[in-house]
Amino acid sequence: MVASSRNVHPKILKQFQHLLGSIQLAVPLLVAIIGVLVGATFYESQVGSPTVQNLIYKSHWFGALMFLLAVNLSVSALSRYPWRGPRKIGFALTHFGLVVLIAGSAAVIHISTEGMLLVRTDQGANRLVRVEGELLDFVGPEGQEQQFNLFIKPDNTVSPSQAGDLELLRYGENVITTTNFVEQGEVANSAVKLQLQSDRMNQTLERWLSVAPASYSEVSVGPATLELQQAQSEAELKAMLAAPPKAGDIPKFGTLLLDSGKTIDVEQSQGQLIELPGGADMVITQVWPDFRLNSDNRPETASEQFNNPVLQVALRDGEKEARWFVFAEGGFEPVKTTVAGEPLDAKALGLANLSYEVQPQPLEDYFRVVIAPDGSRFYAANSSKGFKSGPLEAGEAVTPGWADFRISLADSLDHAVINRQVVEVPEGEGLQGEPALLVKTPDGSQQWLPWGEATTLSDADGDYYASFSAQMLELPFGVKLEDFIVERNEGSESVAMWTSQIRLDDAQAGPQESRRVWMNHPTWYQGWKIAQASWNPGDLNQSTLQVKREPWWVTGLTWLGSLMVVVGTAVIFYGRSAMKNLKAALPEEKDEAVSVDAAAVPSAQAKGLDAPLSV
Repeated sequence: MVASSRNVHPKILKQFQHLLGSIQLAVPLLVAIIGVLVGATFYESQVGSPTVQNLIYKSHWFGALMFLLAVNLSVSALSRYPWRGPRKIGFALTHFGLVVLIAGSAAVIHISTEGMLLVRTDQGANRLVRVEGELLDFVGPEGQEQQFNLFIKPDNTVSPSQAGDLELLRYGENVITTTNFVEQGEVANSAVKLQLQSDRMNQTLERWLSVAPASYSEVSVGPATLELQQAQSEAELKAMLAAPPKAGDIPKFGTLLLDSGKTIDVEQSQGQLIELPGGADMVITQVWPDFRLNSDNRPETASEQFNNPVLQVALRDGEKEARWFVFAEGGFEPVKTTVAGEPLDAKALGLANLSYEVQPQPLEDYFRVVIAPDGSRFYAANSSKGFKSGPLEAGEAVTPGWADFRISLADSLDHAVINRQVVEVPEGEGLQGEPALLVKTPDGSQQWLPWGEATTLSDADGDYYASFSAQMLELPFGVKLEDFIVERNEGSESVAMWTSQIRLDDAQAGPQESRRVWMNHPTWYQGWKIAQASWNPGDLNQSTLQVKREPWWVTGLTWLGSLMVVVGTAVIFYGRSAMKNLKAALPEEKDEAVSVDAAAVPSAQAKGLDAPLSV
């Protein structure tokens, strides 16, 4: 009995080994894999490549199929060892080549990195790549920080469905944040809800305004502005209800104030010589409305709005020359640079207290609600049709002069507290919102996490601080778009080709030369492949590049596997005939050598020479 049981195990093992390398297993595997690939191709056209990558190619079951195929190919090749003869050698090469290709494909899917890089000509170098997937980052009540990589499925469910203590219910593509105010505060804080109606546009809008937070004291409605202001005195009330100054009364570029009290209009004086005490002079050389430093550490303006105005003046006193940067915001002292000679004496030049001031330009179209010291409400409205002001009573409509709009006071609060709610927009509403993630805390409460916005989730055990955003990858170098070139077909406006001229900024290797990238013509840098992905016909200052990297050995696997399959196939079909031709050629060469030596013997003997016959 013991001997028989010992003989059973090798027999079963041999049968199992035979099954693993048999054609009976290979055919169903190949049929299943081919069917999956065909179905995935059609499915990809409907849901996109990232979904197919995650649901199929990166799935455990598809990986198991490919692994079983690799085992089948390996066992089939090993079962024919020793590999004698061209057919067996070619068979082994082809099968092991396919195994190497499968390993290389798996490495490409699971190890390689790929993403999209947005670059612009009017911005500095970008090194943040948008890679596949989303990121959930949160801090729990006990202070522990956790991060989870998320994948959004086509039915808007989320994988994984659990992230720490949070349950991830679903993803919303169009979610908005609604804001209103409730009467719950202990501190006085005025808030009003205004209703705007237009019969011509068949439109009704409601907007909340509050004194605090300050960001809700002013709201834009198209080209017009709604405001809420609190007057602390009768004088302030009178000033807030007064007609605005006419256009041009306030210098657009601001004023420069000298120690002597002299005020200089920057716009009118720019580029002109301004005399200073002691024979010195000053010239306003440049103005940056929205000052910032670019990637080359040079001054530029981010916009034409006077958000952070800075001007530059050139000073000269004899052989002494200097340039000063003068700031209007932040209370910064001027940045002084000596160009020639000794440093200038600011006090002697009357510039010790030099200051730059920019007053905001008056609004052209606005509706201002003013809270008087006694709590009564007034309005001041300005438009192209003129200015008007008066008491604001609940339910009474005011026509500010914007088309046929009527504005009325719908609600008012004296102790307002802000109340925000994130809600999903129903289909057909026509409102454009942002993506968000619906989560459930351990106590069962549900709340939306807006895209890219840190949110506090209240729970019975404490607060969670969570953020739902894109998954980003930082490159070891920056990519700057220098120019975007669109070439059109001659005689038409149709696009022939588009090219991104980029510069690579590497702090370690130093500045790199400019390179050009266009369709099917990528560039390579430090193992990263940079290719043209897409462009925006409405914004030629922008380009989207595809950035991809995979280890060198992964590329080597795919090339090695392909080479082994080609060589193995050639050996199978042409190896035997090549061997026959080689063997047939060798005896013919030997016979020819013998006949030549034999023919030489009589000639040698005729000459009386002793020529031994040897082959």
